[in-house]
Amino acid sequence: MSNSIVKIDWSNNFRQDHIKKLKSEEFELVIIGGGITGAGIAREAALRGIKTALIDMNDFAFGTSSRSSKLAHGGFRYLSQAEFKLVREATTERNWLRSHFSHNCRPLKMYMIADKKMGITPKEVKIGICLYDFLSNCCSKFKQYAEHKFYTKEEAERIQPNMRFDDLQMIGEYYDTNVDDARLTLETIKEAVFLGSTIAVNYVKADGFERKNGKIISLKVHDLISNEQFHIKGRHFINATGIWTDDLLPPGHRKVIRPTKGVHVAVPIDKIGNRDGIGLKSIDDGRVFFVLNREDITLIGTTDTDYIDKKNGQPNEDLAQPYCTKEDCDYLFHTVNYLFPKANLTYDDIISTYAGIRPLVMEEGKSESEVSRKHVILDASDGLTTLCGGKLTTYRKMAEDLLFHLFKKDPKLAARIPKKMKKKNFSRRPFLVNLSKQEWRKFLQETSTTLSEQILSHLYQQYGKGAKEIVIMVKNNSDLGVPLLSGHPFIPAEIEYIIEHEYIVHLVDILRRRTEIFMKVRHDQQEVIAEKVAKILAVKMKWDSERIQNEIQDYIHHIRKTIWF
Repeated sequence: MSNSIVKIDWSNNFRQDHIKKLKSEEFELVIIGGGITGAGIAREAALRGIKTALIDMNDFAFGTSSRSSKLAHGGFRYLSQAEFKLVREATTERNWLRSHFSHNCRPLKMYMIADKKMGITPKEVKIGICLYDFLSNCCSKFKQYAEHKFYTKEEAERIQPNMRFDDLQMIGEYYDTNVDDARLTLETIKEAVFLGSTIAVNYVKADGFERKNGKIISLKVHDLISNEQFHIKGRHFINATGIWTDDLLPPGHRKVIRPTKGVHVAVPIDKIGNRDGIGLKSIDDGRVFFVLNREDITLIGTTDTDYIDKKNGQPNEDLAQPYCTKEDCDYLFHTVNYLFPKANLTYDDIISTYAGIRPLVMEEGKSESEVSRKHVILDASDGLTTLCGGKLTTYRKMAEDLLFHLFKKDPKLAARIPKKMKKKNFSRRPFLVNLSKQEWRKFLQETSTTLSEQILSHLYQQYGKGAKEIVIMVKNNSDLGVPLLSGHPFIPAEIEYIIEHEYIVHLVDILRRRTEIFMKVRHDQQEVIAEKVAKILAVKMKWDSERIQNEIQDYIHHIRKTIWF
């Protein structure tokens, strides 16, 4: 595929044209929800030429899809619950992503430790890792990145020299992958738009449905930017709203979502002293979480706690803006400081924190950690089809299942889809934006650039083929290659690229989801970089001084709520 994917005219400049099409045209699929679930459905539909509308009441990837552990992984802990089919699905989807979204979905060496204090035995580690990789590799086109290994306590001391060894017995080595969840979501939507059959617009809220003879014929929406209300006509209406799923279900329908909160804390990569990634159990309650090295930060998380007040059945806080609390952080730090005694983590070490809500499907009698991550497809009496549950890594499989479900419901739709496009795993193909390291190196050899290796590595990882356009922008104007903040790889050229190609409306869209600035820049430097990015937006999007200040203030208000000390 050529580099044309980076030339897509998908920006806020074309918003009114897209709104006009939403008003006037009729779609085969109307997808409500622009997280990874809705994005996956849009791509599946676009690959088959199905005319689709995709809306979200906030920004794309606003909710859970930008607040995960930033892993494409198989769900190691689900082995203990005998969820072998789920692990099989997740590991094979992970391997596909690593092969075909390779610039961003990159291998991460992981260690599972057998430790008496944490209640994990050597036998459990060995059986778990062997089974994990077997499910990944058996009869699969895409294999695990590398063979697993096991190390004695003495060997472990050389591999993880900063770890506590009082109760350690051995460690096992295997691979999962780091990924930018919001970037994966965005590129999935961009691909659907590029293929020509999808209109995707953010900040458009679903307000209800228009029905005829008890069946939905249109979606009532509210454009939160223009404050205009209108209808979107469609044949099939898909509820892919994640934690907001229950809000769209018809009156009297049972609630299906059990929201649980997961928090993450980022600290400097040299603070803890771990190497690569480690899966461990809390010494307080035995729940599994990770310590993950990721470029210049270490990400600690996630927790797994119910987000519902058991007395009134309502969310504890606003579903849209959950935050990491002091108690959440203390819980994570307690086990990490035990396992790495020299780390001595304190609040002063925190770069950033964030929290997300998982849209788990309710299962009676199970704790938060025991609830399955399997996805569920529901048909309501009015024709609304809901896809809920699941996990980031299995989003393609979830979307494929949803589309096959629609084919069964609608023989006319199925009849016009070519037979080859109805085969299982038809969509397991390279992303149009995917760029191999070999192609990237060849481009750099042919294109002289003064950008540092840190910046080039960052651009390649985040933008794939789009990185080529950004490098050329800097070649034509060297000022666009000057870092926005010393010590960080973010440059003005990528901000201009994002404005042109990635449908941003607010400053927070760039800082929180189009880039990892929110996570990787220390909280007390956020205002500095926000002001610099806002100045670029002011020029490119013609913002006045009042708009600039409001956007900065809104973002900094959000940052301050993530830091409680």
